[in-house]
Amino acid sequence: MQIRSSRSRGFTLIELLVVIAIIAVLISLLLPAVQSAREAARRAQCVNNLKQLGLAMHNYMDANGVMPMGGYFNDKSPTLPWMHGCLIGLTAFMEQGNIYNTFNASLRYYQYPENDTVMAHKMTTLACPSDIEILEGNDAYTKFAAPRMSFKAGLTSYRGIAGPWTNPPRGVNPAATANWSTLRANGLGVLYMTSDTSIASITDGTSNTLMFGESVYGRLSQSDKNCWHWWIAGNYGDTLQTTTYAPNINTSVNLSVFPNGAAAFIISASSNHPGGANFVFCDGSVRFIKNTIQSWQPDPSNNYLPAGLTVTNGVYTPTKPYGVYQALSTRAGGEVISADSL
Repeated sequence: MQIRSSRSRGFTLIELLVVIAIIAVLISLLLPAVQSAREAARRAQCVNNLKQLGLAMHNYMDANGVMPMGGYFNDKSPTLPWMHGCLIGLTAFMEQGNIYNTFNASLRYYQYPENDTVMAHKMTTLACPSDIEILEGNDAYTKFAAPRMSFKAGLTSYRGIAGPWTNPPRGVNPAATANWSTLRANGLGVLYMTSDTSIASITDGTSNTLMFGESVYGRLSQSDKNCWHWWIAGNYGDTLQTTTYAPNINTSVNLSVFPNGAAAFIISASSNHPGGANFVFCDGSVRFIKNTIQSWQPDPSNNYLPAGLTVTNGVYTPTKPYGVYQALSTRAGGEVISADSL
């Protein structure tokens, strides 16, 4: 009887390459879908964070009648006037009452160690999941104000909307100017230095007025990461921002023309979400505003400020008319904004 033996046949090189190619194609098709799903989840969490901020603000106003100041300011200190910002007041309405009760509002957070624990606190509600570096925080800081040499600071991905421009303007110390009352008038939004905004004062309508918007910490230069986005601070570049530029314009504006950190004062909203950024409006609703919203444009011949916008002795002379984006940031500008313009 003849017994036949058969040799098992393996993959040929060509067959193996075909299988690898098929797997590679499948991965290339699935990976964008997975990444898109993850970004959608991060964006949804970001929206929820802003809703929590909006809810906390309304609860604060119910208890106090007005919003907290965008930036508390000590005009009796000519060299270091800046105090804490609006977010510390909201902690009592964000299940962070222990932080609110621990904070000593009479002391400058950056000068005295009594507020170190509060300053270093990291709030997940203030961190957009797409702003990956935000939760890492910063530990070592160069000397900022005597007698401090270094300290830790919790960070924020969200800033209050001050209006189309800052008060004081970029690089101007308000304590060094004689016209502080005029500078204060530059605050056309709902949150700015020494603001005291009530619902009644938002005559443009709460559904047409911005309250908070995103601002990406991870996009800052390494040196600027040591100075900005402190959640406790009441300064532009930390918890306040303008609408001088459209969202994400800082990817194309030449920031080198703004010395001494002034670039952080004028940069508008930004995000790592494709196409725009999330904002919470004064009615508590959250909407996504596209980078392409009608807006002022930077003018290279005007130090990259919008054409026609000038600063003389710390006072802005604005260009008109506002773009849709700038109009959304004023509380009582009287602009008419259609729903399809967002």
